[in-house]
Amino acid sequence: MVVERAGCLLLVQRSPAARPFPGAWHLPWGYCPADEPPPVTAVREAARETGLRLRVDRLLGAYFFDDDPRGNGLLLVYEAGVEGGELRREGREVVAVGFFPAEGLPRPLSGGGHDQAIEAWRRRALDRWQPGTAMRYCPHCTHPLEERPVFDRLRLTCPACGFVHFRAPKVGVSVLVEQAGRVLLVQRAIVPEKDKWCLPSGFVEWDEAPEEAAIRECAEETGLEVVITGLVKVVHYTDDFRGPGISLIYHARVQGGILRPGDDARLARFFAPAELPPPQEIAFQNQRLVLEQWRGGQSEGPS
Repeated sequence: MVVERAGCLLLVQRSPAARPFPGAWHLPWGYCPADEPPPVTAVREAARETGLRLRVDRLLGAYFFDDDPRGNGLLLVYEAGVEGGELRREGREVVAVGFFPAEGLPRPLSGGGHDQAIEAWRRRALDRWQPGTAMRYCPHCTHPLEERPVFDRLRLTCPACGFVHFRAPKVGVSVLVEQAGRVLLVQRAIVPEKDKWCLPSGFVEWDEAPEEAAIRECAEETGLEVVITGLVKVVHYTDDFRGPGISLIYHARVQGGILRPGDDARLARFFAPAELPPPQEIAFQNQRLVLEQWRGGQSEGPS
């Protein structure tokens, strides 16, 4: 199963004691019984290894392998979407699970067709257009784009149909949640800034209001239901490899839920001012500044 999240691929690590391919990383997988359709096997085995409930979207490819001492075989690889569950390692032969970017895949990769399938995904991912990089072809007629002066600026333009590509910043939201003089932070489980702490954050979907996105992201990452009480700050950032953007930082209070990390957060907890992680362990410059201002306001006490 090929499962993506924020441009990263879900991989599973085998136990160092497993045979064959000890300690290697592979896609969620399993052997197909003679009386079970392959897509059913794929969903069942992925849940057994990762704790996630997946749906099969389409067949991506089939890879013949002859490097497994148990015999030759054919690996069927499906594209999948997450419908539920909680990411966690499952089973005796699994020691780790996680999402990894194309430029940071763990090693070694398992044989049995997995190295072929993962390499094919890596090539596709690196060739895919990302925010902050230039488009190459017209999305309407597929003709190569050219730089031409449009509205007093060079812009990518299609000479065949006249399409003009206007590059726009991403819009993100962050939530400053306070409770009993403490602030809520999450530890990131994905790049960029993996393993660093930040406010619950995410990008605004094209069809939702920023306030709705802030509430949704907070619930997904922390399990808490919040009410937006105000806008703290609007900042422009340039320190994300995916491209520049605008971040709306909201103030919120908890109205329900149970604190537990989820989505792309490894940990979630409240910090008192004196307990805040050091600046080098806080993700993104704008959040370091906001948290430093919050710390200063807390130390001054009520006005």
